[in-house]
Amino acid sequence: MSSNSLYRTSDLYFASYLSSTDIEMVATEQEMDKGRKKLVFIFKISDADKERCRTLFFGGAGTVKVRRFVDALKSLKEMTYI
Repeated sequence: MSSNSLYRTSDLYFASYLSSTDIEMVATEQEMDKGRKKLVFIFKISDADKERCRTLFFGGAGTVKVRRFVDALKSLKEMTYI
């Protein structure tokens, strides 16, 4: 059994995918990147789930309910403007 660890991503679409698969987002942080602020989403996820989700999402094989993905995307996008 893999233990949960914190996973950080600034990829809005991948963060939306993780949120729509019931992976718990525990925090957000602002970082400076090349002189610009960016928001980083932090998730509590096992190493096995992280690799599975990355493989599915970036390989184009990840599936989620469209409404859940859109709702997560809207919610996370709103956070980027706060």
